[in-house]
Amino acid sequence: MKSRFLAIVMAIVVSLTASFMLRADNAADGTDTIEEYLRALDSNPNDKNLLKVVAFHYMNVADHDNARKYARRLLALGESTGDRDFCELYGKIVMSTTFLEEDVEKSFKLLEDARAIAEATENHDALLSINNSTGMYYMFVNNDLYTATTYYYKALEEAKIMNDERRYGIILANLAGAYLMMNDISGQKLAEQAHEIAVSRGEPVPLYYAKYTLAHFYLLSDSLDRVERLIDEVEALHHKGGFTGEPDLYVMRAQLAEKRGDISRAYHNYAQAMEHFKDADISAVTATYLAYAGLLRRNNRYASAINVLEYGLSTAASSDVKIHSPEIMKELVYAYRDAGNYKKALDYSLDYQAYQDSIFNLSRERALQENRIRHEVYNSERLIDEQKMQLMSSRHRIILLLVCVAAVLILLGLTYFNYRKKDRLYRAIVSQNSEYLQREHMLLEQIEKAKSQSANPSKTTVLAEEKADDLMSRFSSLMSERKLFKDPSLTVSSVAELLDSNRTYVSRAINDQTGKTFTQIVNEYRIREAINLISDLEANLPLKQICSDVGFNSISTFYTTFQSITGMTPARYRSQLKEIR
Repeated sequence: MKSRFLAIVMAIVVSLTASFMLRADNAADGTDTIEEYLRALDSNPNDKNLLKVVAFHYMNVADHDNARKYARRLLALGESTGDRDFCELYGKIVMSTTFLEEDVEKSFKLLEDARAIAEATENHDALLSINNSTGMYYMFVNNDLYTATTYYYKALEEAKIMNDERRYGIILANLAGAYLMMNDISGQKLAEQAHEIAVSRGEPVPLYYAKYTLAHFYLLSDSLDRVERLIDEVEALHHKGGFTGEPDLYVMRAQLAEKRGDISRAYHNYAQAMEHFKDADISAVTATYLAYAGLLRRNNRYASAINVLEYGLSTAASSDVKIHSPEIMKELVYAYRDAGNYKKALDYSLDYQAYQDSIFNLSRERALQENRIRHEVYNSERLIDEQKMQLMSSRHRIILLLVCVAAVLILLGLTYFNYRKKDRLYRAIVSQNSEYLQREHMLLEQIEKAKSQSANPSKTTVLAEEKADDLMSRFSSLMSERKLFKDPSLTVSSVAELLDSNRTYVSRAINDQTGKTFTQIVNEYRIREAINLISDLEANLPLKQICSDVGFNSISTFYTTFQSITGMTPARYRSQLKEIR
């Protein structure tokens, strides 16, 4: 009897765990909090993080209609923005859970699509939820508890990687439920650990399911006072948090009442459970029928038990979630046997065996189907990756081409600029040297003329040359040899005194011979001397000192005059000269 009671308890745990899914981030736990999120979402309807939080909240409380509503909005947002790594990923996680009882192939396909995205992006947050959901898929659809626990342990590893204690506790509660279904009472330690984590954090959703799972273990171990206390706590959380699944609460109270011998209270609670079937999951409905029929049979009400079980079996047959079908068949075998209808008992025994065989065959077919789906998902992902690589390769080639073109243009520009700079410098240097040579040649000619005239003095010639060439010859000698231009206070009057002439005649002679003013000629001598000093790169005299040495009173006048004559500043001239050398 205890083993059959354990099987019924396991069925109840399954109906509970079916609605127990993980959130991907800090989703709302209470009704007040979800209302705040909904108001925020009204203000910003395209906030993907808010959509994810709300969708996961409704998934957690098994409100599949609202969960799908917000998951679809998340998928639509991902399609419009191209945000596949977030919107499509989390939208498919939620959608896969809501289709678990309606279209298991679609549910598994959505899960594998989400897994491919999560693994490609190394999203441990999403992989945690996906592995948990996959564990539930194998538990409820395939009745494969060992594979389910494998995925639960993978989810635990993801929680460890993320250092997420809260979600680690939630997965422990799921894993404890799987151990309970495998008749492994050692799962109670997992349930107690999950409960301890949930209590320390005080969050309603993990606390709700941890207390629920632990209550089932205490029910099996006949710790009835603990069970009653946990049920009261679960019921308080249930009403406060807006959870669905009232039948599970009443079934647990019915089992507690039966343990205490209060059969009438047990029947009353089963009746209350069936009154809340409207919004309950199929697994919760069939689990309730199974537990209720067990009580009827134990109270020798075989006909009623058989009717309930037959109805429960037909209800299970109408759904893709058939995890309770074997237990119902087995219970029908006992019910017909106890009722004396051995033929029916034998028929259901054979049906049970055939069902178990079909489960094996279906598992093989489903494994093939799952492998096909995984292969299709892999091919789709590979095709997408190839297209991305081709697109990236094209972009890289275009970018590389543009960079090369830009580099060539910059190089040509720099080459032309440097050529122009050097060309200007060469021209300035050649111009200065040519002018200097011309002036030097002119000075030599004037000296020669002066010498020849002094040798054959002619009064007329002397008078003429004294007024022109002789005057300029002596002026050039003063500038070249005595370097009078270095005197900042030099004037045309002071030069005229040195030449035994007058200011007017000296100015006219300079203008007639050179076409320039006295000041211009003096400044040219000064700039020529400055060029000589600047060209001595080893001395590297400061420009301010050179300015003073060649006879300028102002550094600004020096710069302006130098640039007007050479086409560049003294600093640039020195820089270009260094580059040339």
